[in-house]
Amino acid sequence: MDTLEERRKHKRFQAQDNVLALNALSFGQVINMSMGGLRIKYLLRRNDPFHKSFEISLLNNSADHYIDKLSCKVVNITDSGPICPPLNLFIREAGVMFLGLTPAQKDLLDHFLIYNSVPSA
Repeated sequence: MDTLEERRKHKRFQAQDNVLALNALSFGQVINMSMGGLRIKYLLRRNDPFHKSFEISLLNNSADHYIDKLSCKVVNITDSGPICPPLNLFIREAGVMFLGLTPAQKDLLDHFLIYNSVPSA
């Protein structure tokens, strides 16, 4: 039996349901996260602008946790079929990788991961 080896550099954690990622153009639900990046699910229109690199903020309003201005770039995307064809709306999942985090941002992100991920069974 072959075992699949994890290729990621950082351990990935499932995000709590109320963790959001936002930037100047949109926001979405964080699916999972690590010290290296995260996976986001969000709603958009086909003709909405899409940028490969941007700054993102992480928010868990119910726990009052917030991190601002994390530089990142998109490393992969998966689009669903239209969920509302008349409005041309669809769901996109995007994997993003953090870029050039400062030591202070790394400390904040480490704290955010501890308090905003689903505990392992």
